[in-house]
Amino acid sequence: MSTPVAISNKPCLCGYDSSSCGGGHMTSQLNNSSRKRKLQGASYFDDVLMEGMKNLSFDQIQREQELLHGVADDVDLDDNTIDDLLLELESHLHRMKKGTAYELAERQDPSYVSNREFQLAFLRSSHFEPKASAAKLITFFKYKQDLFGEDSLVRDITVQDLNQDDLSCLLDGNIQFSPFRDRSGRTIFAEFLGLRTKMTIRTVLRARFYMLANSVETMIDISKGSVIVGYLVEQYHDHLNGWGMLEGGKLFMEAVPFRLDGLHLCYSNPIECMVTRASITMLPYQERVKLRVHLGSHTECQYLLASYGITRGSLPLKGKESEMDLSYHNAWFQRRMQREVEQRQQAPALIPSARATATHQRNTSCHDTASGPNSANENDVLCLAKRVKGVGNERLHSLALIYLAAYDNGSISNRRTIVAGIIAEVCRHGGRFLKPDP
Repeated sequence: MSTPVAISNKPCLCGYDSSSCGGGHMTSQLNNSSRKRKLQGASYFDDVLMEGMKNLSFDQIQREQELLHGVADDVDLDDNTIDDLLLELESHLHRMKKGTAYELAERQDPSYVSNREFQLAFLRSSHFEPKASAAKLITFFKYKQDLFGEDSLVRDITVQDLNQDDLSCLLDGNIQFSPFRDRSGRTIFAEFLGLRTKMTIRTVLRARFYMLANSVETMIDISKGSVIVGYLVEQYHDHLNGWGMLEGGKLFMEAVPFRLDGLHLCYSNPIECMVTRASITMLPYQERVKLRVHLGSHTECQYLLASYGITRGSLPLKGKESEMDLSYHNAWFQRRMQREVEQRQQAPALIPSARATATHQRNTSCHDTASGPNSANENDVLCLAKRVKGVGNERLHSLALIYLAAYDNGSISNRRTIVAGIIAEVCRHGGRFLKPDP
């Protein structure tokens, strides 16, 4: 007669008891209720958090919990206090800027780097700590120089700075602003890692930088408090096994004025959940208390998020199967494009209108014939039956992607204007439309 084997019910890191985790444990208790297993996992996770909280003061813990649940009051400082903090920020920058991209930007345009609203965004994102804000400003300009070059330091990043790979990464929906705010009115930034395709880290960072720091207005918005939802449930699980997450996280935390009030990671795979929960102990205490890990189906995870002020409709998902809805993301991109067009039109002395430029270029040298192998420059568009790699052709392809939705939904008059604008943009960069000799 065989001897009974004692089975431990100690909860595993993944949220399941040790006999039914699926990660190599015994499986004789698989009929335990899902609710009981998740409650056990939640209890273990709370123990890990409480262990870290021992190193924080009561006021710090209280503040972080209020921020996480979206019930904290905004810090309201008077103008005199803000002026004092900005002076202290300038003092730290003066000591830290030597030999940095920030110093180069300051020489190019002092008014850009000293813009009050611009600097205030970095102060807010660092909870009004001037030294931390100065460090983030220095890093911001380093990233901007490394990703987009020195000529981008004192201007807004526009879609014209992105190449085809950057645009593909931006438009595939793996990173999105939510169409709604949480209960405290904070920006919700949703990441769907399952939608990512393998590309270079540089491409990922350029797309994210454009999304988060394309203008002072955007940076002011995200500096007032934001929450991140990393959604890895069922079809959105991370098939790249965490590739690029570290670099992307550093951009969020160290280089842009993004004030992180809460980070929620949602899983349906218990093994992925287990690995994440095990890694929590390596985070600094101040960051650990901002993190929550949820395990369950689409419905379960979305109900859990609702308890933190992130309503079910806040994520761009639709239907019972939580299919991706890119309509808001595409609308955001179109609004961004429209703003960039309007900004260009407000500077007629520097950039002529699309229609006038296209007409002028059509009457001069914008359309031509390639008479030899060395007649085309890198900005030219080569009109061939096959796809051609080159700066000019890639620019045309990017512009076509940008205006595709507007062209499909536009009138004949609007379509002509869009075509004229695309032609003008190619010609503005010194490009021509070339065809091979017959």
